[in-house]
Amino acid sequence: MKWRLIPDIDLETAKNCRCLLIGAGSLGCQVGRNLLAWGVRNITFVDNGRISYSNPVRQSLFVFEDCGTDKTKACTAAERIRAIFPSANASGVNMKIPMPGHSVETQEGIDEAKASYEKLEELIKEHDAVFLLTDTRESRWLATGLSQLHNKICITAALGFDTYVVLRHGQRYDLHDASKHGERLGCYFCGDVVAPTNSLKDRTLDQQCTVSRPALCTIASAVAVELLISLLNSPDRIATGASEALEKCGRSTLGAVSYTHLTLPTICSV
Repeated sequence: MKWRLIPDIDLETAKNCRCLLIGAGSLGCQVGRNLLAWGVRNITFVDNGRISYSNPVRQSLFVFEDCGTDKTKACTAAERIRAIFPSANASGVNMKIPMPGHSVETQEGIDEAKASYEKLEELIKEHDAVFLLTDTRESRWLATGLSQLHNKICITAALGFDTYVVLRHGQRYDLHDASKHGERLGCYFCGDVVAPTNSLKDRTLDQQCTVSRPALCTIASAVAVELLISLLNSPDRIATGASEALEKCGRSTLGAVSYTHLTLPTICSV
């Protein structure tokens, strides 16, 4: 497909970009659909959950018949991507991600965590872009570090009750040229003064996931995918600079490339 408005847009790079989606819930399903809409062919889902009865109304790649079965979210999401577009190279990996704050006390648990770490690193090395789309902060920790280590494009989408944030992580520090690209961009945890802990402990369901404000998921997912496409159409890719001043932002075929997209609560008075 050619674009009359932007004839120079590089859709072939998007088509061949290998995308790793860590999290196959509300955010993961919607990011997968949006990537497919942009022509991305290579999508891998990572999740360790199964489909519950509350999921299909919020998670667009699942249906009611999937509930109460042994189907995993990751593999079912990949199956649905292939059903929508049979030429897609979509796969699912059912695995737990080792997380700070979640203790491992048995040798079996230690061996499982080590195997999961090695598998996650292998997946990140095999892909070009990583999306962090899980419910908890701590489940993003390991993937953030590994994406930085292997200098992969990494985009976080995170939801709150009445907020969301989408941001791209910066280039690896020893590869970044500040004289050319400006100040290096931080990751999801760089501005976080609280170390990751077990955020699932003593939390209700609406505090653990996207069930309370599901429409925010659609917005955040769209912004995350548009950010990736902008980066892929920038000559500097992961090193693309950003600034508070629009004229100093890195540029792509689609225009300025932002660092973060953040919404804060608004107060309305009548």
